[in-house]
Amino acid sequence: MRGLRRAAVVVVAVLALLGGFTDPASAAGPAAAPTSAPTSADRVVVVGIPGLTWSDVDPERTPALWQLAGESAIGSLSVRAARSTTCVLDGWATLGAGNRARWAGRPDPLPPVPLPEDQTAGQPATDPPGLFDSVPEDTSLSYCGLQEQVAAVGLADPQAAVALIASDEATARFGAQPAALSDAVGCAITAGRAATVAAAGVDTQLTQLDALPSDPVATADLLEDCPLSLVSLDPLVDAGAPGEDQTDTGTDPLSRPAALAAVDTSLASLRAVLDTLPGETLLLVDGISEVNDGRPQLHVAMAHGAGFDGGWLTSASTGRAPFVQLIDAAPTALAALGVDQPASMNGQAMSTTAGRPALADAVAELEDANSRAVVHYRSTGDFFGVLVLVLAVVVGLGLLAVGGWTAPRRTPERLRRAAARLTARLRPPTRARDRLRRLVRPLCLLAASLPVATYLASLAPWEDSGAPRTALAGSVLAATALVALVAVAGPWRRHRAGPALVVLAVTAAVPVADVLTGSHLELDGLLGYDAIVAGRFTGFGNLTFGLMPVAALLLTAAAAGWLARRAPEGRRRRRALVTVLVMMLPVVAVIGAPGLGRDFGGVLGAVPGFLLLAMLLGGIRVTVLRLVAVLAAAVVAVGSVAVLDWTRPPAERSHLGRFVAQILDGEALTVVGRKASANLGILLGSTLAYTLLVAAVAAVWLLRPGGPLRPGPDGRVGELPADEVRVLRAGLLSVALGLVVSAAVNDSGVAIPATSATLLVPLLVWLVAAPVDRGEAPGDRVSVSARGSTD
Repeated sequence: MRGLRRAAVVVVAVLALLGGFTDPASAAGPAAAPTSAPTSADRVVVVGIPGLTWSDVDPERTPALWQLAGESAIGSLSVRAARSTTCVLDGWATLGAGNRARWAGRPDPLPPVPLPEDQTAGQPATDPPGLFDSVPEDTSLSYCGLQEQVAAVGLADPQAAVALIASDEATARFGAQPAALSDAVGCAITAGRAATVAAAGVDTQLTQLDALPSDPVATADLLEDCPLSLVSLDPLVDAGAPGEDQTDTGTDPLSRPAALAAVDTSLASLRAVLDTLPGETLLLVDGISEVNDGRPQLHVAMAHGAGFDGGWLTSASTGRAPFVQLIDAAPTALAALGVDQPASMNGQAMSTTAGRPALADAVAELEDANSRAVVHYRSTGDFFGVLVLVLAVVVGLGLLAVGGWTAPRRTPERLRRAAARLTARLRPPTRARDRLRRLVRPLCLLAASLPVATYLASLAPWEDSGAPRTALAGSVLAATALVALVAVAGPWRRHRAGPALVVLAVTAAVPVADVLTGSHLELDGLLGYDAIVAGRFTGFGNLTFGLMPVAALLLTAAAAGWLARRAPEGRRRRRALVTVLVMMLPVVAVIGAPGLGRDFGGVLGAVPGFLLLAMLLGGIRVTVLRLVAVLAAAVVAVGSVAVLDWTRPPAERSHLGRFVAQILDGEALTVVGRKASANLGILLGSTLAYTLLVAAVAAVWLLRPGGPLRPGPDGRVGELPADEVRVLRAGLLSVALGLVVSAAVNDSGVAIPATSATLLVPLLVWLVAAPVDRGEAPGDRVSVSARGSTD
């Protein structure tokens, strides 16, 4: 019980340490400077321009956009809706909800739309066309072209369209309420049919126009009728069908300049009208979606007036400048109008940060941010496949070099003999196996170095090359070789576990150093996150928990074992226990602090892992009751930090505090259900999940009776003596508990232990593939004395 009391003291210390990071100044993380809040406005005008990216904004081609950017707060906009590729109706639905939503139904086949008047000529008279009148499907349409056609010739009943969006499964999964923005204001003016899906709420007095009047006076009178106006400028939608030389937005590059010129002219006319209106106007310009077959990327975000007169845009939903989300537009409008934000909105009001350079340099930075995000978005699937392949090669070569695969004792004799004959045929000769061992060990270190190399690769400006994906791959390979070289080149190489511990140390230190300096390596790193997906913008991503805390746990186990062996006999367990608890403090603080790691599930996994390690090395008997107490301690730790975070103003909360608010508002079950659905989707659909299959094969091979990781009669495993084997076993059990808990509470689920496998399995194969003394190693067994090893 004294051990449990010590653990309780440590949990209290962790809470105090985490609480020190929950001040408002640290909430946005190191990457965001202090923000300035917008002032109130008399009206808000939102201009949505599907397909607009920062590469389109140019002083020669789009002078009005360029001038507006120079006078506004600007940033990169993630348009992620409740669909992976956001099309025009998805974007407007998301903007109006202040939460991820999507147009009801699949993008293919064509949703039913009403016939335009010129197509009904000569046909039998029917009732007036409504939302569900249909036209023959145009199979030449692009992916987003299906929604674009609906927006052009449909939406005769926008209230029915909003009801369909509300009933969509994906929209409901996010807890979005379509048209929540206009319902909160009470009225809305829309110009362009697509914008109606953002404003046709049941509590909205809607003025619907296909376009703004050409007369500036009439436009001015119209915009004064309601404090909220939504304008859709769609020329880029009609800029040609995708072709062989299509741009990233999926449009014909020959017609795109003309479309941009039309957008620029319309925006200049609108600004001229707004300048004549009395009072304060907030103008939001958003590249609201992809167009045609456009691939997901970042878009333009500008905010002008009402306190947005320069600087970078940011929001509490990203915690990072210069990034904002489409879901932030509605909260920004409501904040400017002095209207309370509905609980269904997950976005946060935008604000500004200092430090923006001259406009040309700022636009260049935003283009680079888009390039990095696009390369990351398109490369992660291929990289996950590489991880699976590398892990399979390591395990396969390890089987050939080390052996240790025999039929279980209960296997019928006939099958045992057949398995023995097959093993004998596949097993290389002894000399070949020795040479293979010498090949496998460096390969294992390279494979184990690959995950952390994906972070180090971000130190290189690979986005500036003519072939950024190739440059990124080269940077990862170079970083992998560097980490492996460091592991085998220093004096630690003479220690039996030295190279493996160096790889673990680098894997733990790099993410910590990164999060302390603003998460620059994790953003757009292949095992990190990107702003297109918009799952996270700063702090530790879920995949990082599969690496950093796992490496920290094993390093803690090694340090505790080393210190315990140097303590007097009666104090070894106490020293090991204290070492684990002391090292737990900074690790958990970095993972969970709202201003640093911000990893809600990471703390829930790390705390049980460390406390179990403390019990195993401290000689405390592990029981079911004590394991439950350990898990409860993790929940208390996270819950306390979340409540502290919730006590801050809404615009300053991290996702921890927002989750508490969702519990109080009754939205928590929606969040939990969405995360469970995402977890299942990764299990069934992600390439990374296949690493678990390879890891399962490795686990059976290494840990089965007679396997290479099972201690021999002398208690040794490979080069490790019996006392170090016990420490390794405790470390692996603690890692296993932490990964199980993390997989259960995170939306990335099985991707977390899958990522851990890419680090752990190569290091374990490296351990059992140590050189053997053939005079002492019987048969296939890896009971060895290392050549030239030292204690």
